[in-house]
Formats: sequence, C-alpha cells, structure tokens
Amino acid sequence: MRTKDKDKIKRLVEQRRNEILDAASKVFSKYGFAKTTIDQIANQADLGKGTVYQYFKSKNELFLSAGERGMDRLKDSVLTVIEKEKDPINRIEKAIRAYLSFFEQNSNMAAILMQEQSVFKKKVQKRYFEHYYGHINKTREIFKTAISQGLIKDINVDKAISILTSMLNGLVYMWQVEGMKYTLNSRVDMVLKIFFTGVLRDEKRRQKYKKTK
Repeated sequence: MRTKDKDKIKRLVEQRRNEILDAASKVFSKYGFAKTTIDQIANQADLGKGTVYQYFKSKNELFLSAGERGMDRLKDSVLTVIEKEKDPINRIEKAIRAYLSFFEQNSNMAAILMQEQSVFKKKVQKRYFEHYYGHINKTREIFKTAISQGLIKDINVDKAISILTSMLNGLVYMWQVEGMKYTLNSRVDMVLKIFFTGVLRDEKRRQKYKKTK
C-alpha cells in the first residue's frame, strides 16, 4: 500500500474515532457513566454498535479515552495562548483565562472529568499526575522567571501552582453543581484578584488586580 493511501486511511480512522468520542462525551455528560450504554453512544454517533466496538473494546475504555482526549485538548489550548507571550504575569493570566474558557466551551468535559474522579479514582489519579508532572516544568519556569524579575514573591512554586489549580478546578466543579447558571468567564477577574494580590511583589501590578471588582 502506498504511503499516501496509508495516510488517508489513518486520517479516516482518526476522524471516526473522534466522532465516536464526541458522541460519547455528550451521552456520558447527560446520563452519567453508570446509565450510559454503548447503544446510546452508537445512536448518537449514527453508527452501528459493532463499529463502536471496533474502535473501543468497552464502555470503560471509551469513557477514559474521552477524558484523556479532553485533558490533552485542555493542555493544548492553554499552551497555545501563552507560547507567544513573554511577560510571565501575562502568561499566567492568559493561562487562567484559557483554562476556564476551555470548560466554558466544552461543558461536557467538565462533567466527564468530575465523573472520572468518582468512578475511576485510582486510574484517574495516575493519569492526572502523569499529565500534571509531564507538563509542569513549563509552568514552573514561568513562575521562577517572575520571581527572578521581582514580579512575585519568593514563594514555593509547586505549592503556588497546586493552589491555583485547585482554585480553578473548584470553580469549574461548583459551576457544574450550580447548573451553569453563570459563565466561568464572569469569574475570571475575581480569580485573578484573589491569586495575584496574594503573590505579586510588584506593587503597581498588584494594585491593578486589587482594584478589580
């Protein structure tokens, strides 16, 4: 088989796989893991049940794959917005905005990741920390640069990142619990105020965030 044909088949397989994951994300988000069936996912994707099983061996694998893809897309969306930004404080702010914006635009993923934590706790913890520590160095370097430039206090970087991440995850969780009656973007300025007024050393920039309502 020619390379061109192989590439075409690979693209078609990936396209079909994503179609199934898109359908699965909607169904899992709506009904929850326990009540969802492969038949429902197949119907949502407008495919036969057998076709779904060609790509995913079980409901468990499909559910975890949907979460895995979501985490990868979240990571990519954050890295994309900060890669061209040089100022470390602006990079942190843009990362926060991108993080919350991702879930605003992908509310299904917020529900799935919440379900993962309760249904597959051990597997999710392992995968989460693989993602977290696999890409934490870039975030850590941003904070270290900000400290070296005298922009933020000489704090424990890992603890600061952990606290910020917990704050964002908690906000997304409550947004889901409260029925998404408001936008996550409407909470960004308050997050920035709480976090930056606590860690910023640069008084001018600290006052900028302090004035935020």
